[in-house]
Amino acid sequence: MSRPMQLSTQQLSHFNTFGFLIFRQLLTPAEVETYRREFDLGLDSWIEGRVHDGGSRTYAALMNETTPFIASLGRDARFASVAAQLLSREVICIAVDGNYQVGDTGWHPDTGSLDYLGVKFCIYPDPLTAASGALRVIPGSHLDPFHSAITNEAAEYGITPEGYPAFAFESNPGDVLVFNVGVWHAAFGGDNKRRQGVVVYYEDPQTEAATHSVKKAMAGNHQLFSSLGRELYSDYWRNLDDPQHKHWIARLAELDCLDTPVAN
Repeated sequence: MSRPMQLSTQQLSHFNTFGFLIFRQLLTPAEVETYRREFDLGLDSWIEGRVHDGGSRTYAALMNETTPFIASLGRDARFASVAAQLLSREVICIAVDGNYQVGDTGWHPDTGSLDYLGVKFCIYPDPLTAASGALRVIPGSHLDPFHSAITNEAAEYGITPEGYPAFAFESNPGDVLVFNVGVWHAAFGGDNKRRQGVVVYYEDPQTEAATHSVKKAMAGNHQLFSSLGRELYSDYWRNLDDPQHKHWIARLAELDCLDTPVAN
């Protein structure tokens, strides 16, 4: 497991101001090859013999025995330690996922509330440019009033969706982007089997407002998996033998966020 990375004052200022940060070649070439192999195994096992037809996004948890390396990134110091530094508080790894993305994604943040903090690390096993589906982020859009002023109705601004003023994360395999979940982001021009992996952390909430918002967000995460006939957390993920991971599982249980909520 990698040693903790100490972020510089400049890196923290960049993230706090613009809402994102880039780590070039964070993963080694050998790790990228392992990531690619496990990614496809994980997605293929998730869809159980069906073929991704490119008609819609295919989404899968990569938190089981099929993807041990990818699952381990949740507690890898290059991710977990960095997440805690970026948010200046304790964090919980809530998901390690993979997607076959399809075409344009449209503009959106990954949260419906700014009452809690979270970060998403994005890993792309293939090279991407702005024209081929690289993720675009709107700098500073994690902060109000800017965050709430943005809309995905491009016509309101007299521009096309791809015309939004934004930064495109053009990348090579091994590069990693991390952004605040409140940042507005999108991708355009990608093909219909664009591989994207993510590692997501939420703050370990300590206030009433943050606890309420984290629990609401987690209920939505569980609902997504429930709609697919799956549980968010596999037995493998729940029983990983690592002190930090065990703490996260226990904390999610304390927050009543470990299992799919029972419908009333």
